[in-house]
Amino acid sequence: MRIKLTFYAEKNLVIPVQYNYFVQAMIYDNISKELSDFLHDHGFIIDGRQFKLFTFSRLMGRYSIGNGKIEFTPPISLIVASPVERFLRELAEGMLRNDNLNIWGRKLTLASISVFPGLEDVDFGEEVVIKMLSPVVAYNTVKKGSGSRTVYFSPWDEWFSQLVRINLERKYQLVYGQSIQDGDIRIEPLGPRDERYCKVLQYKDTVIKGWNGIYRLKGDRRLIKVAYETGLGSKNSQGFGCFEVVQGLKR
Repeated sequence: MRIKLTFYAEKNLVIPVQYNYFVQAMIYDNISKELSDFLHDHGFIIDGRQFKLFTFSRLMGRYSIGNGKIEFTPPISLIVASPVERFLRELAEGMLRNDNLNIWGRKLTLASISVFPGLEDVDFGEEVVIKMLSPVVAYNTVKKGSGSRTVYFSPWDEWFSQLVRINLERKYQLVYGQSIQDGDIRIEPLGPRDERYCKVLQYKDTVIKGWNGIYRLKGDRRLIKVAYETGLGSKNSQGFGCFEVVQGLKR
């Protein structure tokens, strides 16, 4: 399931270009302290890895960029997706009750909430075309001497689809309580490699490299559904991996 939040403001919203953390903070501020503390401090654990099981898009609306700031002209929209119904319910109710909604201290007014069903309510095959609403990230941590370094992959790298598949299999087990058998999934860029789609963003003090663009997602329908609800790739709760299906759904 996912919701679309649309905001208005009395004047243009001017915030840092690297705003993922501030949007995430607004999300946490509008769910219960119990759930917020659980997601922030623990999350859902499998194979020693922590998952929050939600993702969100970039802010959507007319904007301009300059001097390290991005200026949005209202209305401004945000999509948040999760298979955890309680999370989305608390977020929607929290924002409806909150008279002090803000991002980076900039006040917003919630104009509307739209609810979109999960892919279980529509018919689709083993191939869909998707458009990233926030960059998709795939990485590996490599030991280097006494420390380690993070290696980010592009969708043109063979490792990319493998990392996406492993990530989705873990999420599937968390959501449904069972491992998936013989599942497979591949993400294929539509078109030649274009560095304009590569986005290097900063979350707190961490630099993250992800990719926007349009892709073909092929494979197990169960994994496609989990990707739609939890996000594609890694670092979803930091604002990565949210997408919309632009081709392949049969209503």
